[in-house]
Amino acid sequence: MLRRRLGAIGAATALLAVAACGGGADNGDTAEGAPGGTLRVAVPDLPPGQGNPFTAVGSPSVYTWAAIFDSLTVITAEGETDPALATEWENVDETTWRFTLREDVTFSNGESFDAEAVAATVDYLLSEEGSTTVVGGELSTLASAEVEDEHSVVITTDEPDPILPTRISVMPIVAPQAWEELGPEGFATEPVGTGPFSVDSLTQNEVNLSAYEDSWRAPEVDSLSITRLAEVTPRTQALQSGQVDLAIRVAPDQIASLSDAGFQIETAPAQIMSLAFRQVDEDSPIADPRVRIALNHAVDREAMVESLLGGEGGVPTQGTSATTFGHNPDLPGFEYDPDLARELLAEAGYEDGMELTSQIVVGSFAADSEIYQSAAANLAEVGVDLHLEQVSFAEWLERYQTDNWDLDMFGLSWNAAPILDASRPYTIFSCLKPSAFFCDEEVADLIGQADTEFDPAAREGLLQEVAARMQENPPSLLLVEQADINATSPQLQGYVDENRLIRYEDITVQ
Repeated sequence: MLRRRLGAIGAATALLAVAACGGGADNGDTAEGAPGGTLRVAVPDLPPGQGNPFTAVGSPSVYTWAAIFDSLTVITAEGETDPALATEWENVDETTWRFTLREDVTFSNGESFDAEAVAATVDYLLSEEGSTTVVGGELSTLASAEVEDEHSVVITTDEPDPILPTRISVMPIVAPQAWEELGPEGFATEPVGTGPFSVDSLTQNEVNLSAYEDSWRAPEVDSLSITRLAEVTPRTQALQSGQVDLAIRVAPDQIASLSDAGFQIETAPAQIMSLAFRQVDEDSPIADPRVRIALNHAVDREAMVESLLGGEGGVPTQGTSATTFGHNPDLPGFEYDPDLARELLAEAGYEDGMELTSQIVVGSFAADSEIYQSAAANLAEVGVDLHLEQVSFAEWLERYQTDNWDLDMFGLSWNAAPILDASRPYTIFSCLKPSAFFCDEEVADLIGQADTEFDPAAREGLLQEVAARMQENPPSLLLVEQADINATSPQLQGYVDENRLIRYEDITVQ
């Protein structure tokens, strides 16, 4: 069976933090035709590794790092792999890829971007230290990078990886001299990339950046301020009061009032909320697949979406959203059927009910606490007493990475971003995850076949087969498909949500 490392998922859940007070800089007048003003953004959190871009993947870090760094490729909202620092690539053989690099690109400190810079980044991720980072775990198939010429690099993998150009979108290229001189800790406070902005100051609560006008993605504004406001209410209030121009993740119940006031709303399905089953504990009722199927039929997801999310988001039928490669459109999902749930529980020997315990992190997504409570109420109706224990993200993360749980279930929200490929979330719920909490050998074998299959249609079929198998043997209690809801002021132009990637260079503030 193919085994892969998997770094701690940056998108599993957002970091919890105490709300911080903050206001953006004033937008002043500038010369006509010149970049001007300050773009002010409120985010749920800043990157946990500050300016070290190898310490996380996805939200919330991407909102900051998109202003500083670039990768070789970028994934669109439709799941297409587009050029970024690489303009084209070719598959030489099953384990060899040649990337042609963009010319006339420089880092914000004046270093040249070239094949040596790419090779240096890959070499770090292959080092003992780099391989243990989140990005190192995501790119565990990397074997080497060789400079062919100034603008061509050959990257090899230690096993066939048909979607390497897609996976490599999570690998930001850092300025090699600055990285070598500063080391990971120093670089974290003085990051250097090829993106549209360079960092002036970086603290736990705010990042201030200036336009890097020689960037290949030169911005239209003079400066950028990114402020950490952990709670949704302060982010929304900061937008309404004119302190920020863009608020990441506003509450669903604020959409109507914000729209009426002239604010622009953009939504995109992002996270699937669940309670993950610890099936590896043979003494837990969760070890019985009939129990896991019963719990899925006991939850009224449509009611959650309508009453708690204002109709935003959706009802998940499987562990991926419809925009993900490998999503199976033929799966009906679990119908809300409490009678069937009771029947299956009785068949499994629990006609008198049971007690279960789950640990959860709240405050990361819209109405997440209420959603967990609603699920517990639904389960109580079929005789299942679910105890919900709230823990900090730090405690949750340590247990997630080591499977150090003494319970039946735990809150886990995930998505297929940034690569929009089903293999990423499916690996999390399989024997392939180090310290696995759920193991189905059939699923692991199917994922292994998909990970080395170069024919797209065959690969998609394998991933869809995984989804079908996971419905027969569910690894989680599916709850809702959350939507990322972002809001901008009427003065902001050019903002789009591109698979969570903000194209800061296209934004203007009037």
